[in-house]
Amino acid sequence: MAKIDKRFQILFSEEEILLLKNEAEKRNISQGELLRLALRNEITHKSDFTRIRAIRALTEVFD
Repeated sequence: MAKIDKRFQILFSEEEILLLKNEAEKRNISQGELLRLALRNEITHKSDFTRIRAIRALTEVFD
């Protein structure tokens, strides 16, 4: 795992805290780790989506 050495402050609603707590418990990981995983997954999926969209645009150009 990467070295964790930066702090970030974020505010959550009570509902979001409850969702975070329950999901972290279900996965048997910390809430912080769940947030880090969610962040990495969101960025990765967005990046994949952007690549797919670019490939589709290129195939239209060459058709």
